[in-house]
Amino acid sequence: MGTGSLTGLVERIESSHSIWLFDTDRHVFRRVPRGTSEDSLALDSDWEPYFGLEIDDDTGAFTVQLNEEGTRLLRAFRDSNGPGGDSTTELPLS
Repeated sequence: MGTGSLTGLVERIESSHSIWLFDTDRHVFRRVPRGTSEDSLALDSDWEPYFGLEIDDDTGAFTVQLNEEGTRLLRAFRDSNGPGGDSTTELPLS
């Protein structure tokens, strides 16, 4: 799934510390630190599967579903919008 495998339909979201790239056709995402070129060559291992992406336009928050069951989630905020600062955390639901 290197960069040559991308379908061209990539959604880009910037959070405080990262640039998130979502290949919405292949359902894989990649997170790179801000200041890093997102066009740099990516290894297959740089892309991770995801099973859902929910974006709240009102708060700037977005949630990435990491497994089919929806029990592993990453939640982040666009730029510095949102309560509690800049961190990205995994939310355990069980």
